[in-house]
Amino acid sequence: MTTAAYLDSQNRLHRESVSGDCPHCGNTAHLSLLACPGFARLRADRPARIGIVLQCDSCHTPLFVRYRVRAWHDDRIEFHPHPEQMEHPPERFSYDTLPERVAAAFREALACHAAGLLQAFAVMCRATVQAVLEDQGERSRLRIFDQVAEVKALAGIDEATFAAIRRVLFEGEPVHGTTSVPLTRLQAAVLLETMKDLLYQAYVRRAKLQAALRLRQFPAAEPVRPTGDLTASRAAGR
Repeated sequence: MTTAAYLDSQNRLHRESVSGDCPHCGNTAHLSLLACPGFARLRADRPARIGIVLQCDSCHTPLFVRYRVRAWHDDRIEFHPHPEQMEHPPERFSYDTLPERVAAAFREALACHAAGLLQAFAVMCRATVQAVLEDQGERSRLRIFDQVAEVKALAGIDEATFAAIRRVLFEGEPVHGTTSVPLTRLQAAVLLETMKDLLYQAYVRRAKLQAALRLRQFPAAEPVRPTGDLTASRAAGR
């Protein structure tokens, strides 16, 4: 059973060791306590949640998290054992093979997703697909639609989620207005993985195949074998 975290009357925070993926350096590291509100202040204000500052022991960057208050006592304030994460590790994607317009749109989409702005994320996913169509031509629309359908079949995506993804990518999402249906967090997560797969198939995979074929057409020069004078010198040395 997980032990509850608590702050005692001497302003000491007691909690189990906290480790996690740092959103700044990407490493899994221990998170040390840097700062916590005082006991007296919390007892006076009685907030439902408190914010504390942790530090990644790997990159020494501060991280801001929140604890939910579970109980108030005369000698301690008891918190939920698990903090609420305030910062999320960034989604990583290789942009090297993407055209600049496609890369710029998808970077913004990932930033919106990390910030929890799901409607903005949907809009930027649509903008990313539009940039791909402008780069590869309108004839690529059918291929992209087939790839989304393939993702649905491979991952077993339910009809409601697939309909939401199809609406975002191919029917467009208005930035304002009440006609659009908001994405759920699960649908946004599926859309994110679908976008990564689309871009991988459209650019990353193609670049890797082209590089592999170039290596086969123009293999590295074989090392030069000793001939001539070196052969003669070896014979003379016998």
